[in-house]
Amino acid sequence: MAYVNAYPIVLAHGICRFDVLMNTVFVLDDRDDDRLHYFRKIRSHLAAHGYLVHHSQVAWAAGVQERAYQLREELRRITRDFTLYPKVHVIAHSMGGLDARHMIVDYEMPHRVASLATISTPHWGSSFADWGIRHFDRVVTVARRMGLDIAGFRDLTTDRCAEFNERAAAYEHQCGVVFRTYAGVQTRAKTFAPLRFSHRIIEAAEGENDGLVSLKSAKWRDEYFVKAIEADHRNEIGWWDMTDPEQQREAPAFEARIQRLYLEIASSLCGPARTPEHPDGA
Repeated sequence: MAYVNAYPIVLAHGICRFDVLMNTVFVLDDRDDDRLHYFRKIRSHLAAHGYLVHHSQVAWAAGVQERAYQLREELRRITRDFTLYPKVHVIAHSMGGLDARHMIVDYEMPHRVASLATISTPHWGSSFADWGIRHFDRVVTVARRMGLDIAGFRDLTTDRCAEFNERAAAYEHQCGVVFRTYAGVQTRAKTFAPLRFSHRIIEAAEGENDGLVSLKSAKWRDEYFVKAIEADHRNEIGWWDMTDPEQQREAPAFEARIQRLYLEIASSLCGPARTPEHPDGA
């Protein structure tokens, strides 16, 4: 089978994949029916337009180094250790973009990643993560002692991200990976209700945001930035408030708009069509 893209697209999720339990039970990844997936109806929409797309899965809320290693292993699994395809494109939401960048830099993967497009990734960290760690850092330590690794929240702070940016800048500049960034921006009134508290904190410290990540942080560098979209942090992956009658009425138009965004990103990443080197699965 020939695909539009020369290399497969891998969708990388954020820090707290909210469908993790359902995915464990029902294995939502890479199913044709992705209505309940973290990336809601994104893979199926891209597949309908001829793209080869896979989901990846890394540990819920774990530290970025662990998640980066797991993402590398996911790419190896998807490509059969790069024998089917020599490279991939990554489209990442939220912390998934940091996972991908750490993977590229710390696990020397630029020769395996053709491009990385991030959607509301906190490249410069999040002031809400700063607030959370100031008030609840002990929770992270206690959770670790109980066998639950949620150190990823520390890796979203502005200090941690600034340190990585300084360390990685020269390498990323010359590594050959094509970087593109997108940002969501939404008013507090239209933001999903559970995200309005964090929206207020981020707005006071950083300005426009999507409820969890500011426009400034999502941009990363001006030369990588493509555009901002009107969306909160959940909207960006195809979800909306299903209890809100107004959003229910606008759902078809909203869904089409988000799907167009991913199709636009995919078309900007991908080259001429090709078939896998082992199309029969050998």
